[in-house]
Amino acid sequence: MPSSNLKNSVKNTIERYSMINKGDTVITAVSGGADSVALLYVLYSLKDELGFSLAACHVNHNLRGEESDSDERFVRRMCRFLDIPLYTASIKVNDLRQKHDSLEECARRLRYEFFDSISKGKLIATAHTASDNCETILINMVRGTALSGICGIPAKRDNIIRPLLYNTREDIELYCSENCLDYVTDSTNLSDDYTRNKIRHKVVPLLKEINPSLFSAISRLSQSVSDDDRYLDKIASELMEKARTADNKYDVGILRTADECILRRIVTIIFKDNDIPPNMKAVESCVGIIRAGQGKINPCQFRFVQIRKKKLFVVTDREKFRRN
Repeated sequence: MPSSNLKNSVKNTIERYSMINKGDTVITAVSGGADSVALLYVLYSLKDELGFSLAACHVNHNLRGEESDSDERFVRRMCRFLDIPLYTASIKVNDLRQKHDSLEECARRLRYEFFDSISKGKLIATAHTASDNCETILINMVRGTALSGICGIPAKRDNIIRPLLYNTREDIELYCSENCLDYVTDSTNLSDDYTRNKIRHKVVPLLKEINPSLFSAISRLSQSVSDDDRYLDKIASELMEKARTADNKYDVGILRTADECILRRIVTIIFKDNDIPPNMKAVESCVGIIRAGQGKINPCQFRFVQIRKKKLFVVTDREKFRRN
């Protein structure tokens, strides 16, 4: 893909999903790798044409010692060269890692918390590609995902935009080569120690032998499943509102009319609204008491879901739960 084609492709994606409006400020998340460098330069070439302001941000996860610091210095030099503002954060991921977090999950959570802290009405552009989307879907499938996991990475969610989502890693590397753009290589990307890297280096090459257009095929699958997922969410939300009672509980008789897939979605929405992690085991347990028309479950600490007088409700305090 010639460099002009990558620019046009990104512009088409931006317009297709109404990602950027005139007058917006876009903060590009830049690790220093090829994907994020290409995204920053493409957006730089489009900012005057589309009428938006451009900045960048970089997170030093402090996971690779001097290499992490060197990446940060590289990003700082690039932003000085382009004369754009840069937001930075130095986060000690290992110190902040929670008990059940994988290293990847913890780094991602902290990264997005940083994005949220600096956005304040601005857009955050991340450099996820069609290659990343394919890997994400394969990882989710291996872990036994629900339909939402096959939707992959959304092109736009709230203030997060992903203009490179329909371009492959090969497109990016060609763009960098044609434009003589330097970038850094994260040494951990070359290792098979992480789940994503195993998928990237071992599984994807085998699948591309079966279908050389793998990334395009997965992108089509992702778009198709996303359409279905949105429709099922709409049906679930409508039935959930129909079941909602005046005291903000849920009529179990109405909930029990739902098909299994819709009921699971309703339970998932209820869980999310009440800060309950929607893991599959807890969701199925809640579906079970709804089908039975009675019972109570404790899906997580200080959260209880109970059916009483044919109504389902969530209690968030132990004493209230005992009184009920």
